[in-house]
Amino acid sequence: MISSAPITELMGSIKPAPISLLHARDLKYRDFLTVALIARSSHRFLDNWVYIHDPSVKVGRVQNFRSWSPELVPDEEMTCLGLEYFCFEGDGLWSAPDAELVELAKKEITKIGLVRSSDVVDACVVRQKKAYPVYDESYRQNVETVRRDLALNFPNLHLVGRNGMHKYNNQDHAMMTAMLTVRNILAGETLYDIWDVNEDAEYHESGTSGEIAALSSVRMTPRRAA
Repeated sequence: MISSAPITELMGSIKPAPISLLHARDLKYRDFLTVALIARSSHRFLDNWVYIHDPSVKVGRVQNFRSWSPELVPDEEMTCLGLEYFCFEGDGLWSAPDAELVELAKKEITKIGLVRSSDVVDACVVRQKKAYPVYDESYRQNVETVRRDLALNFPNLHLVGRNGMHKYNNQDHAMMTAMLTVRNILAGETLYDIWDVNEDAEYHESGTSGEIAALSSVRMTPRRAA
């Protein structure tokens, strides 16, 4: 079995309760929400996203969906920007009504100069729980305890992905942990230590780490298949 579920939820679903359940429950997460604004705009910037460091706004990052793929915004006269707000489930931002969040996003996108609020024609809010594993003072010990418990009592249960491993990998590395896990299963042995994926800063930047590098490729902008 391969699990990408948050460790807290996975361990809580095993019956009888694993001995490391309390350690799993001690793991914490950071949540976030995206306010997607669709606007009339000829302004283009090539970045996939930009981080916002202006202390006068609450938005932390802006996704530029056209730069991910033109197919995401097929109308050349329009743009779609996702304003991301980092929060915790249940706090003021998370619990705010969608209409209030949309108005906040329109105000802040105007303030940082990417789009005028008057050009926004539609919007939606998407909330994402457990987007980021929290690296607090006890997370490493908790994860190691869970790993030892699973290795001893559930050797056929494999943890993969950001939440499945409680490891702050990017999307590419998170998917790579699953790909390498499948190779291990097919080989009947541990050919790759998936816990080393993205541990080496040089590999993270240049992708030159042996067999793992062979699984990576230059990222191309996706387009609709013929």
